[in-house]
Amino acid sequence: MGDADTHFRAGRPIVLIHGFLGAPIDWDSFRCALRKESSEAASLCITVDLLDVARRIQGNSKSPITIGLSEFASTIRADLEADERVRSGFDVVGYSMGGRIALEMAAQLSEAEPLGGGDSSIFILLSAHPGLDDAKERDVRASSDIRLADRLATLGAETDVRVRQELAETFLEEWYGQALFSTLRNCEEFISLAKRRCADLSTSDSATLWAAIVAGCSPGRCPSRWDAIQRMAHDCRVVAGDRDARYVAVANRAHSIGVPAAFICDAGHAAHIEQPAQFAAYFSQLRVARVQCLS
Repeated sequence: MGDADTHFRAGRPIVLIHGFLGAPIDWDSFRCALRKESSEAASLCITVDLLDVARRIQGNSKSPITIGLSEFASTIRADLEADERVRSGFDVVGYSMGGRIALEMAAQLSEAEPLGGGDSSIFILLSAHPGLDDAKERDVRASSDIRLADRLATLGAETDVRVRQELAETFLEEWYGQALFSTLRNCEEFISLAKRRCADLSTSDSATLWAAIVAGCSPGRCPSRWDAIQRMAHDCRVVAGDRDARYVAVANRAHSIGVPAAFICDAGHAAHIEQPAQFAAYFSQLRVARVQCLS
């Protein structure tokens, strides 16, 4: 499990799970904004590093290992079970792929004994899709993610440092050139974020790991969790930036089946980076409402 922010006063921990190509540092602006909130939401933050988790899942195996949502969820759950800080309960915020992992955790926990003696966890799914229902759409996405994984594997296998950096730069330009990230590209933090991503893909084993993760966590290969999220509507929240059309549709669908949904104004796919103060305020209000409801 990643680091903890000890500046927060003692309270119910918040587990933060980043998305594809991300890192725990992606949550810094949100954590800083949350620290400024005066409500009961201020508490311990525990960040999950998906690459660290993936390395542990992979272990010493020399053959490819599937690193899917289920493997991530069960490993993170095991980490939490061993963590004394969450004995009285915890809440989870997952972004994009991290949100899908969070939903898988919620599904697993709904079938097991709750951790600690606290009330049930809240799972906030930010810009996260519960899954694809249409078989053709699943096939298309699976094929697309196989190609993506192959590119990352090629990047990871390159031994020439200069070529590797060029491949990383090209990959990131294309990835973040998608319309999905148009508002993020205009964000002040984007330049430093892109530099971090490039350095990571160029100098570590992360490209190879992300290749395995993309293949294993592809929505084309994973079961749809729409039924699960409806069953756990009391404990799940779906959040999207109001300028992220695809995930606004996801949030609206969630709302239509009884799952509370919210929208972050003037934000796209990465609302926690683009509008950290607004997302922190939403989380704070949710925490306070939850405490009042349970008291």
